[in-house]
Amino acid sequence: MRISIFGAGDVGAYLARDFSHTHEVVLVDRDGAALARAEEDVDALTVVGDATHRSVLQAAEVERCDLAVAVTGSDDTNLVIAGLAAALGAERTVARVDAPAFYQSAAGVESGVLGIHSLLCASRLVSEELARLIECTEASFAAHFAGNALQVAVLPLQNDSPALGLPATHASLNQVAQVVGVVRDSALRLPETIERLELEDSLLLSGSPQQVQLGARALRREKRERRAVVIGGGDVGLQLATMLLATEHEVQIIEHDRARCQVLAETLPHANVVHGDGTSIGFLRDEHVDSADYLVAVTRADEINLMASLMGINLGVRYTFALVHRPGHAEVYSHLGISGTAGTHDVITKIVGWLMPHKGAVASHVLPGTGHLLQEFVVGSAPGVSVPMRRLGLPPDAWIVAASRNGRALPVGQGPGLTALDRVVVALPPGQARQVQQRLRAIEEQP
Repeated sequence: MRISIFGAGDVGAYLARDFSHTHEVVLVDRDGAALARAEEDVDALTVVGDATHRSVLQAAEVERCDLAVAVTGSDDTNLVIAGLAAALGAERTVARVDAPAFYQSAAGVESGVLGIHSLLCASRLVSEELARLIECTEASFAAHFAGNALQVAVLPLQNDSPALGLPATHASLNQVAQVVGVVRDSALRLPETIERLELEDSLLLSGSPQQVQLGARALRREKRERRAVVIGGGDVGLQLATMLLATEHEVQIIEHDRARCQVLAETLPHANVVHGDGTSIGFLRDEHVDSADYLVAVTRADEINLMASLMGINLGVRYTFALVHRPGHAEVYSHLGISGTAGTHDVITKIVGWLMPHKGAVASHVLPGTGHLLQEFVVGSAPGVSVPMRRLGLPPDAWIVAASRNGRALPVGQGPGLTALDRVVVALPPGQARQVQQRLRAIEEQP
């Protein structure tokens, strides 16, 4: 596969280094020195020039590329490059656009704008990853699919869960997220085969990330709000706080800039916004940070995020998370006892990999403790065809556990029929991926 990357800054060079191991990469930047630095550890063809000019795109042979990714430091420049690349014949184009106001939805990935295949908002993607890590503290497994539009999680039942003794298909268990499987005796089972849930069972939930998190809350007898302290009120802090508030968290934001505090208070009236230094142990004690369920440090400086996270641990916060700006440093945070990290480089690389044209599974995860995989597929591309999920004829041990259309979660089972370009997540035993893919492709051949 041929990938053209426009912008040889930190993110562009990181993408080029990651993808050059398995793909043909062309790296383009107007700064020859930046390309020279990237060439030291990237096996890629480099082109010097302003990629907003057609002549430079033609010199890079953008019409031959399977994927063109614009990740310069300017939103406007990225939009122009991706739009021109699409017009010149690139099969698929992606632009990094970090201004949240540009987006029509709250998602980190948006498709079909100005003829560009996908736009990426880094602050939202990082926030979504941090929210997933927070959710994983209660789930034994959690993964995003369909560009973070879908989440699938395994929730072990607690001894006080209201689900105990109920059938897995009980309506009260499927009001928000859907129960799409039950893990029992090291095997994944269909919900309709479980007439009475037991303490050793785990539920497989699916839906949008917000639906899954609310569904997880419904499985707990205790309904108290969980308290999250977010240190740093920049773009990531704002996006993360918005997500946490939507899933019934009590959120406190600590921000050192007084003017920014005013903006945060007006934007998030239900959050507790506090002006102060998130690395002052005395200040954190005064704000009773020790009573928080989670502390998340998301300032623009790695040193502050690391220090704030370590202070949270020192105060007794059970789970601490941090935004990491420098790639490759996440392992250091883990060794210091921080629960999890997320960074722009890694999340953009992950999403760009997901956006590449795929002939088979778009994403694949092993479902721990079972004999199943979770694999994401794209429904065949013929327009105007709709097939009910129950008529797909999948192998007996495979079934759809999540689905999305245009970035929105769909109900599975008795939900709407699948149409072109829908995303589906299928639970299947290893070795059945080819059969599942054939059945999904057969949709475009239905009369």
